[in-house]
Amino acid sequence: MENPLKKLMRENDWTYSDLGTLTDVSNSIIYKTLQGSRTTVNRNILNLVEEIGEDPQKFSKKYQEFRAAKRKELINQ
Repeated sequence: MENPLKKLMRENDWTYSDLGTLTDVSNSIIYKTLQGSRTTVNRNILNLVEEIGEDPQKFSKKYQEFRAAKRKELINQ
């Protein structure tokens, strides 16, 4: 399962720097979100998701599904 933030960045051709500028979020937070190591998506990222017309609750749910799948994958290695 693809991380929804990674998908959003790919679809909009955004770099870490672009996303940081758009959300006022550090590259460290973006990296951790992309890796799935953050338990929740940063509020500024969710605000951007909403600003571009997507549902932030669905985005958060997809992120949690991504984290669960990644956890399961790590356990089953």
